[in-house]
Amino acid sequence: MIRSARRARTPLVVAAVTLALVLSGCATPRQDPAGASGTPTVSAAPTPPPTPSAAGSPAADLVPVAAPTRLTFPAAGIDGPVDEYTAADAEAAGGVNPDSLDEIAWYSGISDPMPGTDAKNTVYLFGHSWIEPAVFNGLKDVVVGDQATVTTANGELVYEVDDVFTLAKPDFTQDPRVVAMVPGRLALVTCHRPEGWDPSEHAPDNTVVFLHLVSATPAA
Repeated sequence: MIRSARRARTPLVVAAVTLALVLSGCATPRQDPAGASGTPTVSAAPTPPPTPSAAGSPAADLVPVAAPTRLTFPAAGIDGPVDEYTAADAEAAGGVNPDSLDEIAWYSGISDPMPGTDAKNTVYLFGHSWIEPAVFNGLKDVVVGDQATVTTANGELVYEVDDVFTLAKPDFTQDPRVVAMVPGRLALVTCHRPEGWDPSEHAPDNTVVFLHLVSATPAA
Protein backbone atom coordinates (compact mmCIF):
# COMPACT_ATOMS: atom_id res chain seq x y z
CA MET A 1 0.00 0.00 0.00
CA ILE A 2 1.26 3.49 -0.81
CA ARG A 3 1.38 5.64 2.27
CA SER A 4 0.11 9.19 2.12
CA ALA A 5 2.13 10.23 5.16
CA ARG A 6 5.46 9.15 6.61
CA ARG A 7 5.58 7.21 9.83
CA ALA A 8 7.85 8.37 12.62
CA ARG A 9 11.54 7.70 12.09
CA THR A 10 12.68 4.60 13.93
CA PRO A 11 15.62 4.72 16.36
CA LEU A 12 17.53 2.44 13.98
CA VAL A 13 17.56 5.06 11.25
CA VAL A 14 18.02 8.01 13.58
CA ALA A 15 20.92 6.44 15.42
CA ALA A 16 22.64 4.72 12.52
CA VAL A 17 23.46 7.63 10.26
CA THR A 18 25.61 5.33 8.13
CA LEU A 19 22.36 3.90 6.78
CA ALA A 20 21.36 7.08 5.01
CA LEU A 21 21.22 6.61 1.26
CA VAL A 22 21.30 10.33 0.77
CA LEU A 23 23.11 12.92 2.83
CA SER A 24 22.44 16.62 2.30
CA GLY A 25 20.21 15.82 -0.66
CA CYS A 26 22.91 14.01 -2.61
CA ALA A 27 20.70 11.38 -4.17
CA THR A 28 17.39 12.97 -4.92
CA PRO A 29 16.96 13.12 -8.68
CA ARG A 30 16.37 16.72 -9.67
CA GLN A 31 14.18 17.32 -12.70
CA ASP A 32 11.02 19.42 -12.72
CA PRO A 33 9.24 20.79 -9.65
CA ALA A 34 7.02 18.08 -8.24
CA GLY A 35 3.28 18.33 -8.70
CA ALA A 36 0.94 21.28 -8.83
CA SER A 37 2.16 22.55 -5.48
CA GLY A 38 5.43 23.60 -7.09
CA THR A 39 7.45 22.06 -4.24
CA PRO A 40 10.95 21.48 -5.66
CA THR A 41 13.05 18.40 -5.04
CA VAL A 42 15.83 18.63 -2.51
CA SER A 43 18.79 18.97 -4.85
CA ALA A 44 19.40 21.59 -7.47
CA ALA A 45 21.12 19.79 -10.34
CA PRO A 46 20.29 21.08 -13.82
CA THR A 47 17.90 19.07 -15.93
CA PRO A 48 19.25 17.71 -19.22
CA PRO A 49 16.94 17.46 -22.23
CA PRO A 50 14.80 14.32 -22.46
CA THR A 51 16.73 11.29 -23.61
CA PRO A 52 15.13 8.68 -25.91
CA SER A 53 14.64 5.32 -24.24
CA ALA A 54 17.00 2.55 -25.28
CA ALA A 55 14.31 0.00 -24.54
CA GLY A 56 12.65 0.17 -27.94
CA SER A 57 8.95 -0.52 -28.13
CA PRO A 58 7.51 -2.22 -25.04
CA ALA A 59 5.22 -5.19 -25.29
CA ALA A 60 1.92 -4.70 -27.10
CA ASP A 61 0.00 -5.16 -23.85
CA LEU A 62 -0.68 -1.79 -22.27
CA VAL A 63 -0.35 -1.10 -18.55
CA PRO A 64 -1.31 2.54 -17.87
CA VAL A 65 0.83 4.42 -15.36
CA ALA A 66 0.12 3.83 -11.68
CA ALA A 67 2.01 3.93 -8.40
CA PRO A 68 4.31 0.93 -7.87
CA THR A 69 3.18 -1.42 -5.13
CA ARG A 70 5.79 -4.21 -5.23
CA LEU A 71 9.30 -4.93 -6.53
CA THR A 72 10.43 -8.47 -7.28
CA PHE A 73 14.06 -8.96 -8.34
CA PRO A 74 15.20 -12.60 -7.93
CA ALA A 75 18.84 -11.96 -8.90
CA ALA A 76 19.13 -9.46 -6.03
CA GLY A 77 17.02 -11.40 -3.54
CA ILE A 78 14.39 -8.65 -3.50
CA ASP A 79 10.65 -9.26 -3.12
CA GLY A 80 8.75 -6.67 -1.14
CA PRO A 81 6.19 -3.89 -1.05
CA VAL A 82 6.97 -0.38 -2.23
CA ASP A 83 6.20 2.75 -0.21
CA GLU A 84 5.90 6.28 -1.55
CA TYR A 85 8.57 8.82 -0.63
CA THR A 86 7.55 12.36 -1.46
CA ALA A 87 9.53 15.53 -2.10
CA ALA A 88 8.38 16.78 1.32
CA ASP A 89 9.72 13.61 2.93
CA ALA A 90 13.07 14.11 1.23
CA GLU A 91 13.22 17.76 2.24
CA ALA A 92 12.54 16.86 5.87
CA ALA A 93 15.16 14.09 5.87
CA GLY A 94 17.80 15.94 3.87
CA GLY A 95 17.47 13.38 1.10
CA VAL A 96 15.92 9.99 0.47
CA ASN A 97 16.35 7.91 3.62
CA PRO A 98 13.86 5.03 3.95
CA ASP A 99 12.61 4.47 7.47
CA SER A 100 13.88 0.91 7.87
CA LEU A 101 16.34 -1.59 6.41
CA ASP A 102 13.57 -3.50 4.66
CA GLU A 103 11.71 -0.56 3.08
CA ILE A 104 11.67 0.00 -0.68
CA ALA A 105 10.98 3.69 -1.29
CA TRP A 106 9.52 5.04 -4.55
CA TYR A 107 10.53 8.67 -5.05
CA SER A 108 7.49 10.58 -6.33
CA GLY A 109 8.99 14.07 -6.12
CA ILE A 110 9.60 14.50 -9.86
CA SER A 111 7.24 15.03 -12.78
CA ASP A 112 5.60 11.89 -14.18
CA PRO A 113 7.16 9.54 -11.62
CA MET A 114 4.88 6.51 -12.15
CA PRO A 115 5.75 3.31 -14.04
CA GLY A 116 3.70 2.04 -16.97
CA THR A 117 3.94 1.35 -20.69
CA ASP A 118 3.04 5.01 -21.19
CA ALA A 119 5.57 6.28 -18.61
CA LYS A 120 7.20 9.59 -19.47
CA ASN A 121 10.09 9.50 -17.04
CA THR A 122 12.48 7.28 -15.13
CA VAL A 123 11.03 5.47 -12.09
CA TYR A 124 13.31 5.75 -9.04
CA LEU A 125 13.29 3.15 -6.24
CA PHE A 126 15.60 3.47 -3.23
CA GLY A 127 16.57 0.96 -0.54
CA HIS A 128 19.23 0.48 2.11
CA SER A 129 22.40 -1.59 1.93
CA TRP A 130 24.34 -2.26 5.11
CA ILE A 131 26.55 -4.74 6.96
CA GLU A 132 23.35 -6.30 8.38
CA PRO A 133 20.51 -7.74 6.25
CA ALA A 134 18.98 -4.91 4.20
CA VAL A 135 16.57 -4.89 1.27
CA PHE A 136 19.04 -3.75 -1.42
CA ASN A 137 22.14 -5.63 -0.22
CA GLY A 138 21.90 -7.87 -3.27
CA LEU A 139 22.05 -5.09 -5.86
CA LYS A 140 25.84 -5.36 -5.97
CA ASP A 141 25.51 -8.88 -7.38
CA VAL A 142 23.23 -8.21 -10.36
CA VAL A 143 24.47 -8.28 -13.94
CA VAL A 144 23.29 -7.05 -17.31
CA GLY A 145 20.35 -9.15 -18.49
CA ASP A 146 18.87 -9.87 -15.04
CA GLN A 147 15.16 -9.08 -14.84
CA ALA A 148 12.97 -7.40 -12.22
CA THR A 149 9.21 -6.98 -11.99
CA VAL A 150 7.33 -3.91 -10.76
CA THR A 151 3.71 -4.49 -9.81
CA THR A 152 1.07 -1.77 -9.96
CA ALA A 153 -2.72 -1.71 -9.69
CA ASN A 154 -2.82 -1.79 -13.48
CA GLY A 155 -0.58 -4.81 -14.01
CA GLU A 156 3.01 -6.06 -14.00
CA LEU A 157 6.00 -4.49 -15.74
CA VAL A 158 9.15 -6.50 -16.45
CA TYR A 159 12.46 -4.65 -16.70
CA GLU A 160 15.91 -5.88 -17.74
CA VAL A 161 19.25 -4.65 -16.36
CA ASP A 162 21.36 -2.76 -18.88
CA ASP A 163 23.81 -0.88 -16.62
CA VAL A 164 25.26 -1.09 -13.11
CA PHE A 165 27.62 1.58 -11.80
CA THR A 166 28.84 3.31 -8.66
CA LEU A 167 29.43 7.02 -8.18
CA ALA A 168 30.17 9.37 -5.30
CA LYS A 169 27.06 10.66 -3.56
CA PRO A 170 27.87 14.34 -4.26
CA ASP A 171 27.94 13.47 -7.96
CA PHE A 172 24.57 11.73 -8.01
CA THR A 173 22.38 14.66 -8.98
CA GLN A 174 25.02 16.05 -11.32
CA ASP A 175 25.31 12.90 -13.42
CA PRO A 176 23.37 13.22 -16.70
CA ARG A 177 22.73 9.48 -16.73
CA VAL A 178 20.89 9.70 -13.43
CA VAL A 179 18.74 12.77 -14.01
CA ALA A 180 17.82 12.13 -17.65
CA MET A 181 14.09 11.76 -18.31
CA VAL A 182 14.00 8.32 -19.92
CA PRO A 183 10.55 6.80 -20.53
CA GLY A 184 10.45 3.08 -19.78
CA ARG A 185 13.47 3.14 -17.47
CA LEU A 186 13.71 1.92 -13.88
CA ALA A 187 16.51 3.10 -11.56
CA LEU A 188 17.32 1.21 -8.37
CA VAL A 189 19.56 3.13 -5.97
CA THR A 190 21.38 2.12 -2.81
CA CYS A 191 24.44 3.16 -0.84
CA HIS A 192 27.87 1.64 -1.42
CA ARG A 193 30.90 1.26 0.86
CA PRO A 194 34.28 0.50 -0.69
CA GLU A 195 36.14 -2.55 0.57
CA GLY A 196 37.64 -1.82 3.96
CA TRP A 197 35.41 1.21 4.60
CA ASP A 198 34.61 1.78 8.27
CA PRO A 199 30.93 0.75 8.68
CA SER A 200 30.51 3.38 11.38
CA GLU A 201 31.20 6.11 8.81
CA HIS A 202 28.79 7.49 6.21
CA ALA A 203 28.74 5.47 3.00
CA PRO A 204 30.51 7.68 0.44
CA ASP A 205 28.96 6.31 -2.73
CA ASN A 206 25.76 5.20 -4.41
CA THR A 207 25.27 2.11 -6.54
CA VAL A 208 22.78 2.62 -9.37
CA VAL A 209 21.15 -0.12 -11.44
CA PHE A 210 19.40 0.93 -14.65
CA LEU A 211 16.80 -1.35 -16.22
CA HIS A 212 14.64 -0.90 -19.31
CA LEU A 213 11.09 -2.07 -19.88
CA VAL A 214 10.81 -5.30 -21.88
CA SER A 215 7.27 -6.59 -21.31
CA ALA A 216 4.00 -5.81 -19.58
CA THR A 217 1.00 -7.80 -18.40
CA PRO A 218 -2.26 -5.94 -17.65
CA ALA A 219 -4.11 -6.73 -14.43
CA ALA A 220 -6.90 -9.25 -14.85
